[in-house]
Amino acid sequence: MKFTNTFSVAGRCEKTGALGVIVTSSSPSVGARCPWAKQGVGAVLTQNVTDPRLANIGLNVLENGFDAESAINAMKESTPFREYRQLAVVDANGDSAVFTGDKALGVHGEFSAKNVASIGNLLSDPNIPEQMGNTFLEVEGSLADRLIAAISKGFEMGGELDQEHSIGLLVYKEDAFPFVDLRIDYSDHPLDDLKRAWEIYGPQAEEYRIRAITPEAAPSYGVKGDE
Repeated sequence: MKFTNTFSVAGRCEKTGALGVIVTSSSPSVGARCPWAKQGVGAVLTQNVTDPRLANIGLNVLENGFDAESAINAMKESTPFREYRQLAVVDANGDSAVFTGDKALGVHGEFSAKNVASIGNLLSDPNIPEQMGNTFLEVEGSLADRLIAAISKGFEMGGELDQEHSIGLLVYKEDAFPFVDLRIDYSDHPLDDLKRAWEIYGPQAEEYRIRAITPEAAPSYGVKGDE
């Protein structure tokens, strides 16, 4: 069995209340398994030997008014294999919490502060989560931009012991559906591909939101039949 490695960031925008997560891994399709969020509730990461079911447990706890630490505790208590799990939560108030089990893979690390939580395993540098978290707190811009900047810091520091192949970015603003949900499922350059996708999608993201909420006010994209 090949072990795959992962590092990630969950964050909240203090100005807007937006919630988001970004995660990269040497395994394919990490965006389908590890990052979770819900508008007005929180952002959850579940990774290492990943059990995606834990994310729903954490989000349900948050939705019932409990904080990030309570969500972490509930996820830990819900699995008989907590020693294999690595978890991170940022709740709607910006409180954060992290957990790394005793059997986390290789060199691992974690970091939590107001509005941010970051975790990683099989890392080239145990300080990557802390530096990603600090980068998130220091940079300005949209939540998506800050999450991309944070994970870019992880890449700059050497990232994983194996090459990253997939990446996912998920952001919720004021709606029940995601404002941004971008995934690179397999690539030799997933971060570059995600940045390119964000360059294309970012300027249009609000327009797609308008199409959902107030379609009569939606702009034309100039495609056939929609001039």
